[in-house]
Amino acid sequence: MTGRFQAFAVLVVLLAMSATAVADVTTTFYGYIKLDASYDSAMTNDGDFAYIVLPYEDEKDAEFNMTAKQTRFGVKFDGGGTDAVGMSGIIEFDFYGGGAENKPNPMLRKAYMLFKTSAVDILAGQTSDVISPIVPTTLNYIVLWKSGDIGYRRPQIRLTKAVKVADDTKLKFAVSANRSMGRDKNGGETVGMPSFQGRVAVGTKLMGGVAELGVSGLMGREEAVSAADTMTYELDQSVVAVDVSLPLGDMVVLKGQYFKGSNLAHYLGGVGQGIAEIPAEGAGNTELVEIEASGWWAQLTVKPNQSWQFNVGTGSDDPELDEDDTAGNDLEKNTTYFGNAIWTVTPSAVVGVEYAMIETEYMVRGEEETTTESYQNSRLQLSFMYKF
Repeated sequence: MTGRFQAFAVLVVLLAMSATAVADVTTTFYGYIKLDASYDSAMTNDGDFAYIVLPYEDEKDAEFNMTAKQTRFGVKFDGGGTDAVGMSGIIEFDFYGGGAENKPNPMLRKAYMLFKTSAVDILAGQTSDVISPIVPTTLNYIVLWKSGDIGYRRPQIRLTKAVKVADDTKLKFAVSANRSMGRDKNGGETVGMPSFQGRVAVGTKLMGGVAELGVSGLMGREEAVSAADTMTYELDQSVVAVDVSLPLGDMVVLKGQYFKGSNLAHYLGGVGQGIAEIPAEGAGNTELVEIEASGWWAQLTVKPNQSWQFNVGTGSDDPELDEDDTAGNDLEKNTTYFGNAIWTVTPSAVVGVEYAMIETEYMVRGEEETTTESYQNSRLQLSFMYKF
C-alpha cells in the first residue's frame, strides 16, 4: 500500500508539472535534506525527536538516534490568475508519516492555494494554524510542542488582511474556519461544525528589524465518549494566546509566546492532554471535562554575521490535572531549556549543534495521597542540512 501511495504521489506531481506549462503557472522546487543525530541521557517520547522524558528507575537508560526523516520537499506554484486576482500555491511533504526508520512514509505538511485580491487574501487548503504563528528556533523537530508552544497544521479556509496605519506600521487581521479535530471515531467530523481561529497583530519597524505583537484565539468543539458509561459529551476547545517578536538591535531578537486555554491536546498544549474523566453523582458514574492548561516560551537570538546564529530559550506547559481523573492523564508539567549554534557553511549547507534539558513532572496518584515525580533528560543533537 505504501509503495502504491508513493508512486501515486509522484505521478500527481509530474502531472501537475506538465499542466503548468498549459496554465501559464511557474513551479519552483524547494526544501532540504537533513540528518539528525541525537543522544539522550534518558528514554524519551519519541526518540528521533523528544517531547517528554519517560519515567525511569534509579538508573537512566540512554538512547541514540539518527534519522533523515525531517528531510523536506516542496513545490511552489505561481501564476494562473488575472489582473484582479493573483494565484499561488504550495505542496509540501516531510517523512514523519510512519514506517520503518530506513523506509519512512511521506507526510503531507502543507497543500493550499492562495487567492490575492485588493480587498482580502483567501487561503484554502492545509497549512499552519492562525493561532501562535511564531515558533522557536530549535534543531529538535517539535519546536517546543508540549513544552510551551502550541498550534499545528490542519485543513482550513482563511481570510487575511493587512492595513497600513502609518509609514512603518501595519495592522494584520486573520480569521479561519478549520477542520474540527477530536478523539471520537470520526476524528472530529461528528461535531457537525468547524473550529474557528483569529488573530490581530500590529507590526512596526524598530531598531533595524520588525517588531510585532499579536493576540490570537481559538473556539472549537470536540465530541468524546466516556469509557465508564459510554455517554457522549460535547466539550469546548478554547485558547487565548499572545505572541511577540522584538528586535533589540541589528544582531539580537527576543521573541516568545504565552497561552491559556482548555482541551488543547489536538493543538499540542496541555502536554498533549485535553480531556479528563472524573467521578460524577451516582455510584460508578463519571463525566468528561476539559483540562485547563497554560504555557509559555521565550527565545533570545544573536546573529553576529551571515554565517553564525546562536539561540537560547526555554518553555513550559502546565496543565491543571484532577487527582480523581481516571483517564490516564498524569503529565503534570513539562519544561525544556535549550541552546544551539547554527553555522551556515555555504549558502546551501548548514551545520548545527544543540543541547537541551527536558524535565517532565508526573502526578502519582496513591490510595492515601497524591505526589509528584520528576524526571530529567539531557539531549545533545547534531544536525546537517543541505538546502535547495
